[in-house]
Amino acid sequence: MVISGRAWLTPGVPGIYVVLLCDVLAELGHDPASLLRELGLHRQELLAPESRLPLDRANAAAEAALARVDEAGLGFRYARAMRITLHGPVGLLALSCPSIDDGLEAARRYLGLRAPFLNVWRDSLGENRQALCLRTDFGPGPVRNFVIEAMVIGFVYMLEQLMEASPGGAEVHFQGPPPAHAAALRGTVPVPVRYDQPRDALILSRELLAARPRLADPQAEALAREQCELEFRRWRATQEGAMPERVRAALRDQAPPLPDLAGMAERLAVSPRTLKRRLHQAGLSYRELQDEVRYRQAREMLADRDQRISEVAYALGYNDVANFSRAFKRWSGLSPTEYRVGGVPTGGR
Repeated sequence: MVISGRAWLTPGVPGIYVVLLCDVLAELGHDPASLLRELGLHRQELLAPESRLPLDRANAAAEAALARVDEAGLGFRYARAMRITLHGPVGLLALSCPSIDDGLEAARRYLGLRAPFLNVWRDSLGENRQALCLRTDFGPGPVRNFVIEAMVIGFVYMLEQLMEASPGGAEVHFQGPPPAHAAALRGTVPVPVRYDQPRDALILSRELLAARPRLADPQAEALAREQCELEFRRWRATQEGAMPERVRAALRDQAPPLPDLAGMAERLAVSPRTLKRRLHQAGLSYRELQDEVRYRQAREMLADRDQRISEVAYALGYNDVANFSRAFKRWSGLSPTEYRVGGVPTGGR
């Protein structure tokens, strides 16, 4: 299912990126229509300006595409096919910024509007070089490798389009060993590509960062930045409000004992750090949301007088009755025994 309209502000990947994936498959001699049928998607829906694909569906699309081509350097082929204007106002802002440094910083700041599954930050490598580092929420495996390769090399081609020339002073670094297609990649990408490095990153010289894009335009930059800021504020507000409800819904469907933070993050297809951060932005912690559901589950279990309090405690994941009793007292103002004999809770959720 493709999300469109106002709902595009929920986590997801722009549909146009899946269309580009189909086009790359077609260039490699594969039928993209079969991929869309397999996923229950329609090209015209994906082309809608505000269409979004949930992360699990985008992940499925990448997995299906990789299976068809047996990887075969799909990441760098995808990056090579990408045009900066495909990124909407984020791409237009990068094109019109006064320097490459400003353009890359704009892309880093607003990347969540295009790729909410990616984390990007900058590290100084001394006076003359910086690293634009990338990490993805996807776990280890072919999809993660595809995303990292596509995004790191995508930044190289973005630089080439900004400058309308080969971006001298840049290098691509990957953490893993060279893949089977490394030789082809090194022969195609216009900058050095190095493997077995400490980070996945684009390395940039001070001179390159100071260079001026060929289409730099203060008026166009101001308009594009205004649009990005508007979308960014709406996106952040929606993300921060949506995550607690996603967690609550997942916990409500979960039989006791409840998963820990890492288990919930895996279920929601985000990293534990991302989940913790988004809950913190909403003024919540994962433990608070766990306690909401545990309190409800505890009341339901305690209503069954055939169940011992110790059995309730262990079923909810507590190692001993004392810890459960303290938690229940904190939630309700009563001990489990007092609650069971008909006391009136002084607190509650």
